[in-house]
Amino acid sequence: MGLRRTYRLWLSPYAWAIALRHCLYDKGILGSRSFDVPVICVGNITVGGTGKTPMTEFLVRRLLEHGKRPVVLSRGYGRKTGGFRFVQVDDSVDCTGDEPLQIKRRYPQAVVAVCEDRVEGMKRLLVSGTEDAWFILDDAFQHRRLRAGRNILMTDYRRPFMTDNLLPFGRLRDVPSAACRADCVVYTHCPSSGDPLRGVPVLQKDLPVYPTYMEYSDPQPFNDPLKRPERGSPILLVTGIANALPLKEYLQTGYQVVCHLNFRDHHRFSQKELERIRTLLGQHPQWQLVTTAKDATRLRGSGIRGWIIPVGIRFFSEDNANEFFHLVTGLR
Repeated sequence: MGLRRTYRLWLSPYAWAIALRHCLYDKGILGSRSFDVPVICVGNITVGGTGKTPMTEFLVRRLLEHGKRPVVLSRGYGRKTGGFRFVQVDDSVDCTGDEPLQIKRRYPQAVVAVCEDRVEGMKRLLVSGTEDAWFILDDAFQHRRLRAGRNILMTDYRRPFMTDNLLPFGRLRDVPSAACRADCVVYTHCPSSGDPLRGVPVLQKDLPVYPTYMEYSDPQPFNDPLKRPERGSPILLVTGIANALPLKEYLQTGYQVVCHLNFRDHHRFSQKELERIRTLLGQHPQWQLVTTAKDATRLRGSGIRGWIIPVGIRFFSEDNANEFFHLVTGLR
C-alpha cells in the first residue's frame, strides 16, 4: 500500500471504527462463537462484484458430488422479511433476497436459509436436523461474532483489494489488514490466457492464492420465451449486478447487444421500468431479452420472457480446483 493511500485510508473515521472493532474481537473483549461442525465462510472486503455467489455454488456442487449435505446460510440482502427463514424454490425475492433464491433454484437439493444474525441462524439450523451438514456462510467475512473454520477471501483481479481505498474513496468496506484472517485468496475475472496473476500485487501475508475466471454457459429460458436467441441476433441486456461489464463483453462476442439497461446491484424493478422493458421488446420484436440468474429472480413474476446466461467460477486446472477444495474442506 502506497504512503498516499495509507494516509488517505487513516484519515477516515470509518477506518478507525473498523480497526477498533477488529481489535476488540482480536483481544477477546467482544466475543465470537464457533460451532463444532464444518463451517466455510465465503466473503470479501470490497462492495460487490467479486464472485461470492458463484464460489458458493461451486462449493455446493462439489459437496454434493462428494455425497455431503451442503447448507447455505445467507443474510438475505434486500428481503422484506426478518429473522430466520428456510428458502424454498417457489419463494419470492421479497421473502428471501435474490442470491439465496438463485442458489436454491439452481441446487434445490441443498438447504438454503436466511438470517441477518448468523449466530442465531446457525443455532436454528443445528436444531432443525442439519447437524451432519457442511455449512457455507455467504458474505460473512465481516461477521466477527461467528467464527468459521475456513475463510475464503474473494477479490477481483482487475481491482485487487490491496490497491483499493476505503469507502468513500474506493470500494473497500473493511481495512486491507483484515485479509490476515483469511485462509486463502481467490482472484476472479482473471484473463483466460497467459499468466493469470501477472502484475497482481504481492499479498502482505503468505496466503495460498487461486486464480479463477468466469465461465458462461448457453442461454437458459425463463418465463417461457418464444424462441432461442441465435448467434449474431440482437439482444436487450438487463442487469442489476455489481459489475455487468464482463457479461456484456462476453455477449458481444456472439450477439448484438443493441441496448443495455444497467441498474445497481440488487435493484428492484419498478412498474415503470418493467413497462419500459415491455415497450422496448414490443417495438423491436426481433430483440431477445437476456439477463443473469440473479436478475431473473426479480423478473420472474413480471411475465416478461427472456433468457438467463448462467455463470460459474472455474479454476485453471482440475488439480488447482481439487487443491483448493481440499484446503477448505479436507476432502479429496
